[in-house]
Amino acid sequence: MTMQDPVETRLSRDNEALLRKQVDAWARNDLDELLTLYNEEMEYIDIPFIDRPVRGKKDFREYLEMYNAQFVPGTVQVEYVNIIANSTSAVGELSVKARYIGDGAPEGGVDISWPVVLIDTFVNGKVSTEHAHFDSQAFARAVKLAAP
Repeated sequence: MTMQDPVETRLSRDNEALLRKQVDAWARNDLDELLTLYNEEMEYIDIPFIDRPVRGKKDFREYLEMYNAQFVPGTVQVEYVNIIANSTSAVGELSVKARYIGDGAPEGGVDISWPVVLIDTFVNGKVSTEHAHFDSQAFARAVKLAAP
């Protein structure tokens, strides 16, 4: 058995904490705090839309404003299923619930839940790249089930 490098251990813990901070800020729709956690030249890839990466904090803010507008403010709840972190990256497996008011939702919205996996890489203590994998069909199923 080998001892883990203390620097690796500290960076792993820091990266896990950073992932939690970013998810919590997103769930609160606190985009100002959230964006402080990313590098200026960051890249975000929403896996269902892999052909449309978002680059740079300005474009990422615009993307998040559009995305978060699909949910009733204050209804996003995140459960951390699992987080694996090392000195350069973190993977977070999440279960998310929210009241969806986006395309196709009935008046007043519909409660939905969906699994999400975030894969982040870090440079100089900030998110450099993020890949978000989520079940895009969860939205369609929830809206369909809520339809009268």
